[in-house]
Amino acid sequence: MYLMSRLLTLFTVVALAATLGCERVGYAGGGHGHGAASQADGGDAHAHEGPDPISVTLFTPKTQLFMEYPHLVKGEQAEFLAHVTVLATGEPVRSGSMTFELTTPGGKVRKLTWDAPERDGLFVPEWAFEAAGRHGLRLVVDSPQVQDTIDVGGLIVHANEDAALHAAEAAAEPDPPDLVQFLLESQWKIGTLYEPVTKRTLVHRLPLPGRIVAPQGASAVVSPPFAGRLLRPQDGRLPQIGDRVEAGQVLALIEPQLPATEIVQLSANRAQVQSLETELALRELDLDTKALEVDRSLIQSEARFEFARRAMDRAVQLREKGVGTDQRYDEATQALRLAEAECEAAKAMKGSYERARERLAALRQKALPSDREAGPGTGVYQMSLVAPISGEIVSVTHIEGEHLDDAHQEVFRIVNTERVWVEADISEFDLAELADNPGATMTLPAYPERSFEILNGGGGRLVNIASIVSPETRTLSIVYEMPNPEGLFRMGMFANVYLETRTATNVVAIPEKAIVKDNGRPTAYVLVDGENFQRRDLELGIRDNGFVEVKGGVAEGERVVTKGAYAIKLASLSPASFGHGHGH
Repeated sequence: MYLMSRLLTLFTVVALAATLGCERVGYAGGGHGHGAASQADGGDAHAHEGPDPISVTLFTPKTQLFMEYPHLVKGEQAEFLAHVTVLATGEPVRSGSMTFELTTPGGKVRKLTWDAPERDGLFVPEWAFEAAGRHGLRLVVDSPQVQDTIDVGGLIVHANEDAALHAAEAAAEPDPPDLVQFLLESQWKIGTLYEPVTKRTLVHRLPLPGRIVAPQGASAVVSPPFAGRLLRPQDGRLPQIGDRVEAGQVLALIEPQLPATEIVQLSANRAQVQSLETELALRELDLDTKALEVDRSLIQSEARFEFARRAMDRAVQLREKGVGTDQRYDEATQALRLAEAECEAAKAMKGSYERARERLAALRQKALPSDREAGPGTGVYQMSLVAPISGEIVSVTHIEGEHLDDAHQEVFRIVNTERVWVEADISEFDLAELADNPGATMTLPAYPERSFEILNGGGGRLVNIASIVSPETRTLSIVYEMPNPEGLFRMGMFANVYLETRTATNVVAIPEKAIVKDNGRPTAYVLVDGENFQRRDLELGIRDNGFVEVKGGVAEGERVVTKGAYAIKLASLSPASFGHGHGH
């Protein structure tokens, strides 16, 4: 089995190498170089000995630049191999121009544009530097795929070849361990992608199976108290599935099937009720007539009182001036007192009649049946079926005119879906991880691309954590309530509930898709430069929302491969199959 496994691995490596189609052609003296002439054209990848080229790997928000060039010497033509990759797709820049913007040590800016890449992703500018020293360089890429400006920084131009060779020897460093070369041509064929290692706040979430259920008091069954015939309400039709109803709304009427003797008695009772109603109406009319007389008497009394008050005011003024007599003043005082007493008596009489009218109205309400209990003019008793809650009709089991044989038989089912309960089952062995009010998020198989926060931003609340463990499943339920403004949550839906148990703040994290299993151990491939990767063993921590905490193995700011890591792993098994250079 081991031999078979090795053979399969080698077969996979060879097949992938053939698919990627790498060639071994390079810079003079460089194991990672890009010679302009291939061996197929008669060139020799290692015909000229010399120092390794300088390589630059730079990232902007849009592009990746991997550029190689020789140690620069004043007056000598230098060839730059500039590979440009679109970060969003991992594709090479296939068309468009590249402009060299070179700033000399004296501050002069020189520009030169190459109208098209030499081949997909590769521009090969050439430049002869007129002066030694530090030059600034910017590359401007203008392509239908991307427009970007890349600041390369400083280029050091040496006065002669000896100075360049000395600088190359001083800068030479050994390759880091576990280095894997994977050419950009190969990366482009599979759309290799990277993401930077960042620090994040991650939350450990305990996954639980759950479901959407109706909250307590949000589901109701409407049924009659006795058998009878189902009729529409007097002012409408029977509700249908999907109709919105309000609490207290009359949904239907139930008319019982009565024996003939009871029907006769009911008709007689109805006649007595009508007679009583007529008598009450006459009494009410008599009270209304008397009330009108009292109102007229009150108006007259108020007018006489106002006249007596003005006469009293004049008598007081005349007496103060010494013109009026005591007799006139006494007469005015007596007239005012009589008018005031008459006015108070009229007001008391009016209050008495108003109270009598209220008592009569209450008597009418108590003595006469309401419209819900009797059909007008039918002489037959009817009972209203009333909606106990507001909500949506989700079930209608009978039609108008149908006879219901049994009392308490379901006619309508109402569910209020404005708020729902999310009920999950947690193992008794996980109870120690729960906080007092654990946060939670939820995903639904019906909406696989969405995640719903239950607490905080979701507007929900914790309803209850059960106190009883099920003896069959060794689980107990935890219930949250949350709003349902979009109507996405349907009763009975399955849900995946994730309870927050602990939080790691400001920790190094990478995307989960960057992790590759190697003999059962988690590893990742870190970009060292444009075509070299390093395998890293990882020590992992909390996983959250597509990211995983890395306690050891990578550092903030490094870039890990998120697409194509498995191909790099295969390249590490047989490096020679993937080549060490480029055919350009």
